[in-house]
Amino acid sequence: MIRLRWIVSALLAPFLWGRGIPVVRPSRIDWDPSLSPQTIEIKGHTIFYTAKGEGKPLLLIHGYGAGMWVWEKQINVLSQSYRVYALDLIGHGFSDRPKIPYTPETYIHFLNDFMDEAGIEKAIVIGNSMGGGIAWGTAIFHPERVDRLVLIDCVPPDVLQQVKNESFRTLAVIKDIPILAYLAIAARGKYSMKWALLECVSDIKRITPEVVDRQYQLSRIKGTTWVLYSTLRHAKEALKLKDQLPMIRQPSLFIWGGKDLIFPPHVGEVLHQTVPGSKFLRVEESGHIPMWETPDKVNRAILDFLQEWKSHEP
Repeated sequence: MIRLRWIVSALLAPFLWGRGIPVVRPSRIDWDPSLSPQTIEIKGHTIFYTAKGEGKPLLLIHGYGAGMWVWEKQINVLSQSYRVYALDLIGHGFSDRPKIPYTPETYIHFLNDFMDEAGIEKAIVIGNSMGGGIAWGTAIFHPERVDRLVLIDCVPPDVLQQVKNESFRTLAVIKDIPILAYLAIAARGKYSMKWALLECVSDIKRITPEVVDRQYQLSRIKGTTWVLYSTLRHAKEALKLKDQLPMIRQPSLFIWGGKDLIFPPHVGEVLHQTVPGSKFLRVEESGHIPMWETPDKVNRAILDFLQEWKSHEP
């Protein structure tokens, strides 16, 4: 059934080829009008973000194909104690989508460049899914920029071998058939978007038509297909960082949804055992995006972890 669904999508792709729309950055953030939309230029590309609060810088990094909206239930809470930056990664959300190779190092160096342009010397970095991979990758490539790490259902270095949900497993299988993989991504409609979002949560009632439309509109922006396809094609390059995970010395907390269909909890437990001194919290009633599905529990865990390490500072 899954294979048939993707084959049908690929066959429909030529009829949907021209559907991409230009990126139009909003003058207000609908899911939280109290936030101020901001942009920053990085190597000639416009990046969309928001910032709120005072104190130590804290970066929120979303995952593959998503946008900063997945942090809608964290920004106001965390900004009471920190200067919170939530951004749309290059190629995502309302940021530009240049046609470049989207390798793991592209994203890692992008985050470093964002910090440079935003005047952030060092930050607490919190990432979900691919954003978590960018976070631990930054701790490896640019350790002086990372104060603490919170990794929420993050990608492991061997991401293509570990991913378990049907949608991503199918993409992983066909990724080396360039035309088929590209067309399958290009042809995603609202139904397939809803299917992908349902795989991210434990409580499917949370995936309302408004949430589906929010993510679907981002997926329609011109250039999105290339970004997702290129990211998928280069995902295997993260494997070369596997042996460097034990070198991470920043205080680290892993938070994992007990019902994650994409990366089951044992994936997080293995990563936790690899990173020296790290902590692990399993949130039983959540799927792949526990910060969005069970925000109270996740927010409390983040704040407790950061406060605990703050008390250890000289």
